[in-house]
Amino acid sequence: MISACPRAASDAAVGAAGTSLKQPTASWFNADNFLNELRRVNIFCGGFGSGKTEVAVNFSLRMRELGHRVSIADLDIVNLYFRSREVRRQLRSQGIDVLVPEEALVNADLPVIVPEVKGAIEGRSTNDETRMTNEARNPNDEGPGTKDERTTPVVVLDLGGDPAGARVMASIAEGMRSDDYSSLFVLNSRRPFTATVAAAQEMMTGIADAARIKVDRIVVNSHLVDETTPAVINEGIALGEELAQKTGARIAFVAVQRVLLDRFDAAGCKYPVMVLDRLMLKPWEQSNWIGKYRIQQ
Repeated sequence: MISACPRAASDAAVGAAGTSLKQPTASWFNADNFLNELRRVNIFCGGFGSGKTEVAVNFSLRMRELGHRVSIADLDIVNLYFRSREVRRQLRSQGIDVLVPEEALVNADLPVIVPEVKGAIEGRSTNDETRMTNEARNPNDEGPGTKDERTTPVVVLDLGGDPAGARVMASIAEGMRSDDYSSLFVLNSRRPFTATVAAAQEMMTGIADAARIKVDRIVVNSHLVDETTPAVINEGIALGEELAQKTGARIAFVAVQRVLLDRFDAAGCKYPVMVLDRLMLKPWEQSNWIGKYRIQQ
């Protein structure tokens, strides 16, 4: 297990063309126990539309903010949209290693898994300095990399959606020790295939069987994108609690968009809350995250 305590981020306001930008003032709420129990490898799985990739990307950023060396591997070789590799440059600008095929193959419709992924899972490096792919070692890449970091590494695996997308994990799961990883099922009560306990359990079991991993944690990420309300989040928590009781899993944390913090009582939630900044966007949507600063809405 990895011991970590949230590190408070200092406020630093800057102006850009009249827009007020501010560093985050909160990344987690009520998360001390969760962070102290953190395991080295964290596998995020879930159905299509659950927000799995958004959660995995944000989790990587939150771990980096705590000072960990972070690697994220995009293992989604089924869905070509909303994959973590799409924001690889933004992640690398924050010092996160993104394990994807080199530039020529990064968007190819091919089942390509780079060898660095297996090395990261097994806790070894294929490079003396850092676990980076050829693309990440490009001198034109933004970001400082992580070769000077001496903190415990955290590996984030972003699986494809549904059992079909999770199947790729089966080929590399045998290299993992059960006490070295956590599998987190991202649950969105507003998706048709996970709207009931029975449907969510079927999805969760199907992914676990296809990936040959034990899925024992739940991340509540109920949302309707910009139409999300506190009621939707609480609805997801209730469903997560029923699913936990049915499966023996437990709720790891609840993901809440930063723009909802003025309406949702994150500090009063009985579960850890991870603050989420939307990064996986449609071309016409606006992010509240720019470089190292975030727009406070």
